[in-house]
Amino acid sequence: MTPKRYETAILFDPELPEDARKEFLAKLTGIVAAYKGEVLKTDDWGNRKLAYPIKKKSNAFYTFLLYTGNRGVVEEVERNIKIFEGILRHLTTLHTAELKPKVEAAAPP
Repeated sequence: MTPKRYETAILFDPELPEDARKEFLAKLTGIVAAYKGEVLKTDDWGNRKLAYPIKKKSNAFYTFLLYTGNRGVVEEVERNIKIFEGILRHLTTLHTAELKPKVEAAAPP
């Protein structure tokens, strides 16, 4: 069975120290590796304003984690996210888009 590709969006509390965020992301990377998966990309968007307050916070630190894994990896990642108190919101989706290199359009003749 080929591993599936998942993307998890995590909104961290803006008051959480940067080293705590990095430590938690390293923990998630270890969980993915334990399920014979691989973290393909970690994308930090930084501190952004929310459209509406979540847990009385108007900003959040956005991080996206793109990874592959076998059965059970999503459940374990989400279980750890729910336990960690520094997260305002999260969402995991099955990532169906292929990672393709950018191709520039050819100039018209």
